[in-house]
Amino acid sequence: MKPTDITNPEYFHKVVDCQYACPAHTNVPEYIRLILHENYTQAYMINWVSNVFPGILGRVCDRPCEPACRRVRVENEPVAICRLKRVAADNRDEVQPLLFRAPKKKNGKRVALIGAGPASLTVARDLAALGYELDLFDDQPVAGGFIRSQIPSFRLPEEVLNTELN
Repeated sequence: MKPTDITNPEYFHKVVDCQYACPAHTNVPEYIRLILHENYTQAYMINWVSNVFPGILGRVCDRPCEPACRRVRVENEPVAICRLKRVAADNRDEVQPLLFRAPKKKNGKRVALIGAGPASLTVARDLAALGYELDLFDDQPVAGGFIRSQIPSFRLPEEVLNTELN
C-alpha cells in the first residue's frame, strides 16, 4: 500500500470531508484536537492562518463544514465545528506575539485598499507580511464594513468585533 499523499488537494475530499467543505480548508481536526486538550490559543491560531477573523466567524459563519462532517454517518448531529471555533476565540490567551510581523525592510511596492471591510483587512494582513506599504481608504471612522453595520450586536458583540479587527 502506498503512503497517502497529503500534498494532493483531493486527499482532504477523500479523508477529511469537513476540511474540504470549508472554503478556507481550515485544519478542522487539528483545532478540535487542540481544543480537546484546552490549548485554545493554538486552536485559535490554526483558524487565524486560514480565516483571519476566527472570533467573528465562530459567530456568523454559515457552517458549510458541518453538513460534511463524518459524524452524521453514525449519529444524528454533526460536530458543532463553528461553535468550537468560537470556543477557541473566546478562551484564547493573548495572541499578539504569535501574529505575523511586517518585515522591517519594505519591498518598495504600495497598494491602495478601498474600504475597511473583511476583504480589504484580509488583503492588508497578507500583503503587510510581504513588505507592501498599504494605504487604506474608508468613509467610516472604524473598520469593519458590513460586518460592523449589518450584523446585529446580539449575534456579533462589538467587543468581539473590535478585538478581532484590531
